[in-house]
Amino acid sequence: MTREQVIEATCAAFLAHYGVAPTAVGVAPGRVELLGNHTDYNDGFVLTAAVDYVTAIAGAPSERPRTHLATSAGFPEATFETATMEKSTGEDRWANYLKGIVDELQKTGTPVGTFAAFVTSSVPDGSGLSSSAALLVAAARLLTTLWPDPLAESPMELAKLARRAENGKFVGAPVGLLDQFSSACGQAGHALFLDCRSFAWRAVPLPAEKAGILLANTNVKHELAAGGGYSERHGQCMQAARQLLGRGDAKLREVTPALLESKGIGLDPLLKQRAHHIVYENIRVEKAAEAMERGDLAEVGRLMKQSHESCRRYFENSCAEVDLLVETASALPGVYGAKLTGGGWGGSAVILHEPAIAETLKAALTESYTAKFGKAPTLLATTAAPGAEGRRL
Repeated sequence: MTREQVIEATCAAFLAHYGVAPTAVGVAPGRVELLGNHTDYNDGFVLTAAVDYVTAIAGAPSERPRTHLATSAGFPEATFETATMEKSTGEDRWANYLKGIVDELQKTGTPVGTFAAFVTSSVPDGSGLSSSAALLVAAARLLTTLWPDPLAESPMELAKLARRAENGKFVGAPVGLLDQFSSACGQAGHALFLDCRSFAWRAVPLPAEKAGILLANTNVKHELAAGGGYSERHGQCMQAARQLLGRGDAKLREVTPALLESKGIGLDPLLKQRAHHIVYENIRVEKAAEAMERGDLAEVGRLMKQSHESCRRYFENSCAEVDLLVETASALPGVYGAKLTGGGWGGSAVILHEPAIAETLKAALTESYTAKFGKAPTLLATTAAPGAEGRRL
């Protein structure tokens, strides 16, 4: 479905479920990480884009004593009191994402009251497109539309709030800013280059007529909040930075290749591998943004291939399913590059390609994947899309 179709379906579902029309809607896209795998929480660089798969949340203030949340995703309805929220551990734990946003808004002084909401999404869950960030940012857009907050005027500040919610007590995933930034700040026809330390960013051209983006979903799901290797890698990166730089607040962003080679001699080999990936991934991101700005998509693709090999070899967050998709795509004429996108251990590969070969590419991926794993991947064609928005209805 298009963005507008998702919004319309969500508003209709709200009306059918609650018997009244919603008064506002928040909508936010998923994202594709083109380069910068796990660099964000290391204060590094990322090259990303919002995609045209979105989560929409329709809502309205309520006179009921408890907030009510429902979704078309098949999860049970959730209810809670905004003044006395507790983390859910049962089947309604999906509501923790909205509780996290409510909690962060309350900390800023926004008087979020009781509300009813309905969630619909075209972002595949567990696909590596960050359905969690889309949900968080859409919720933030909805609630700052219902209860206006100055931070809603700044997409970056909204992204930071959504990240705090995902890091916080209700969700507890130690993610960086890449996902929320991409969802909040996306621009049609452009990728986004972000410095995760200074939060400086710029849009770089990625026109649909020159490059198609194909997301090849393995349907091997992962859950960042449940661990899935993400928390372990986060800890290993922090430990490597502390040992290399001798400070408790050190980040791998500060480590140069020369420093890694000189001081990495006494480092645990596994920690050195993790650091190697981050140090060189940051270099690849900067080079790719520069190449994209001068229209050199072949160079961008070459760097994407290097990134995937680094994920596979040094960061060990790929899997056989993603590796096969990357290998198949990379062998085809007209493919600029392919790599793992997202946290890893499942999810999707992102493939940058000439638009003319789209159908050939899809057929090749389906054939090779089905032959090895007995099922087809889910293939999602997309373009660099606009970021989040909130609407009064």
